[in-house]
Amino acid sequence: MTAPSTYQEWLTCFDIIKNEANPDGELFEALCAGSFSGSEITAAALQRQIVAAVNGLLDKGVKRFTRRLNECLAFNEISGADMLFKRLKSNVRRAMFFTRLEFLPESFVSELEDSVKAEMSGFWEDTLRFLREQSLEAGDPGLEDALFAIKRISLF
Repeated sequence: MTAPSTYQEWLTCFDIIKNEANPDGELFEALCAGSFSGSEITAAALQRQIVAAVNGLLDKGVKRFTRRLNECLAFNEISGADMLFKRLKSNVRRAMFFTRLEFLPESFVSELEDSVKAEMSGFWEDTLRFLREQSLEAGDPGLEDALFAIKRISLF
């Protein structure tokens, strides 16, 4: 895949992000190598599209993570939960592709990065809190072991 440089090429990439279940790494490499030079109006529109793509990617990742974590808990197969957290972390890193786009205004990148970090850190901590509560209620040593492994994973 080639790096996008026109508004239309960027939109095509964002459509892939929004419509594919798990976009490949090649797409994100191309995005990070992308460029853009357009009018202020198209630059503002591109920034809105970047926000929508990031939000869509994170939303899909959180929904997939939550569904799989609930399945693990329902079937008492919590031993692999740390892998779910690692995948979520990987998904968040992919969604941060915009931080490597040199043509974006620093204020836009900083605001969006802060927003993503705040939202995802909150979700991460809420999920850990929920699992701690489940562990205390159930007294399940498997869940306690899984929590130990999960706590060692740093989101950012």
